[in-house]
Amino acid sequence: MLPVNQDLFVAVTFITLLVIVMGLVVIAAVISYKKKQDAHLHQLKLMKEEYDKQLMWSQIEMQEEAFAHLGQELHDDIGQLLSSTKLLINVTQRNMAIVPDTLLTAEATLSTAIQHLRALSKSFSRQWLDQFSLVDNLKAEIDRINASKAITVKFSYDVMVLPLQAEPQIILFRIIQEAIQNSIKHAQPQIIDISMRQSNQQLIVIIADDGAGFDKSVMAKGLGIRNMQHRTKLLKGNINWEVTTAGGTAVVINLPLVQSL
Repeated sequence: MLPVNQDLFVAVTFITLLVIVMGLVVIAAVISYKKKQDAHLHQLKLMKEEYDKQLMWSQIEMQEEAFAHLGQELHDDIGQLLSSTKLLINVTQRNMAIVPDTLLTAEATLSTAIQHLRALSKSFSRQWLDQFSLVDNLKAEIDRINASKAITVKFSYDVMVLPLQAEPQIILFRIIQEAIQNSIKHAQPQIIDISMRQSNQQLIVIIADDGAGFDKSVMAKGLGIRNMQHRTKLLKGNINWEVTTAGGTAVVINLPLVQSL
């Protein structure tokens, strides 16, 4: 009976080992398949991110080209019309013994309009795009808004020269512009406070207002909000909307200062 029991033991042991080996083979095959699948999905994700990145760059380049063309048209067409109108007013004044206050006011208003148009045209020009400075242009944008006397925009910063190329600075400028316009349009604030500081290779920009706050459901549907999110993602940063202690809105942007675009 011993040899039979021994043969049975050997057979059971062999079958057990065979099952274990087959199980290990199956597990190894599943792991290998999972790794290949993960690698494939990761590759697809990278391809999608690269496609989205190139698509966004194309959109931005098209927008900036359109801005450059618009700036030239403003300068050549509308600028010339306003200048001609001002010249006619000056000629009229020379032929009048007493110049009415309304005409003087019209001339002053026209001069201001021409100055604003020149500044706007310059902000759209190709030279402006190539020599872009975020801090300088934010100051100019804020001065333009404050000149309306309808709202006060404040700006504080602890960095003069950003270690960023012109393109990322332009993208960030457009994000901040959109945030300001959203605040003015939807929150009706009295004050918008913009701060920009550098911390641990991060650029932190906060656009806060004392307005009526925001509706998340409405905000999620806005094209401008999505553009801000896409542009921030293109800069490898993140953007969040928060409620301030006063009940207003704060847009918080964090960007890495080392860009590989």
